[in-house]
Amino acid sequence: MEPVLLSYNAAAHGLDEVGRHVVAEHLPARLSAWKQATGARELVYVATCQRVMWLVWGGKPEDLGEFEAQRLEGDALWRHLLDVAAGLESANLGDREIPVQMRDALDLARQTGVADGEALAVFEDVIREAQRLRQKVGLADGTVSVATAALRHLSEALEPGAAVAVVGVGPMSAYLAERLPERGFAVSVVNRTEAKAHALADPLGLPVRPLEPLLLDPDGFDAIVTATSAPEAIFTFDAWKNLPKRAHLRLLDLALPPDSEPALERIPWVQRVDLPVFLEATATTKAQRAEAAVKAEPHLIAAVARLRKRAQERAHKRDLELASTRLEEAWGLLVDEALGELDEAQREHMDKFLQRGRTLAYRALAQSQLPQEVLALLTRGKPREAAAGEAPGPAKPPVPESEAS
Repeated sequence: MEPVLLSYNAAAHGLDEVGRHVVAEHLPARLSAWKQATGARELVYVATCQRVMWLVWGGKPEDLGEFEAQRLEGDALWRHLLDVAAGLESANLGDREIPVQMRDALDLARQTGVADGEALAVFEDVIREAQRLRQKVGLADGTVSVATAALRHLSEALEPGAAVAVVGVGPMSAYLAERLPERGFAVSVVNRTEAKAHALADPLGLPVRPLEPLLLDPDGFDAIVTATSAPEAIFTFDAWKNLPKRAHLRLLDLALPPDSEPALERIPWVQRVDLPVFLEATATTKAQRAEAAVKAEPHLIAAVARLRKRAQERAHKRDLELASTRLEEAWGLLVDEALGELDEAQREHMDKFLQRGRTLAYRALAQSQLPQEVLALLTRGKPREAAAGEAPGPAKPPVPESEAS
């Protein structure tokens, strides 16, 4: 069974709409609720700085209630996953942060119990094909593109020795906490959970500052870079509007949804720069994208075919395994019913006949020769329509040696 993908992305829906669907707090509980609501066999939720995606195996993905989301299936789904994993849709062409985020999302889904072997196989397949695509197309090794743009911004705007608060402990915060001191800035790490701040700051020899005082007054800092997973703004206009005039402060908000209220721009000593500015700054030129798309096209077509074939083979293998189990159960009931009222001679004759029939049934199942209606009955589902050119899966249910001929 292939998944269905539901997605909100910046290109189609805008960053504000994407931000409304970013879930960070209580995500394990939300994953369980989504799985229960849809009846999905497996489910994975992925959030990046420009998109959110639900991958749903089985059940009714529409019961997520995300009717405005882009829905993709078949070739379009596999191509989209490859585009995302390879960084073809990222602000920084070839961005390697996305596969890390995909793996993290998969790990959380598996730890929560809403994803299992099929999700793991799909993500491993997609990331492996994306790596192959990067090599063939010659995509640059993207790093943390937004954080790179933020680093450049601060390096050009601030004097050496300027005090910078890095708020959050995610990949972008970690990148900046490591790189900003190299540019001569005095960096402090700030996070609501101070233990997490120390885990980032201590190996780098950086001080840790508490979050609450900073939310009330940024005095003492020349710049704040914030990239937390808070569900709503933590830096507010009401908290700062009545403060005495402070030294000029640059507030770089890299979070989605934003960590700061746009109204803060009304305070004369605050210069707020948010995520869309950095996404625009890191966007590659149209010519570069067009060139990458042309180079990638034949490789994408081949990779999509491989991904679909492997997914269909896994589904075929699961069908055979389930059908084998059901056949064993059904045959046991048949034997009990057929032999129950017979005498010994009749039982011996009928047993040989049934054993032969069982062997032939297993052989037909192993060679994928059972009618679709029979296979569907054994798997307790509707007949699965084979895709054009689909090859039978390699898995074969075991036939007892005593019955093989």
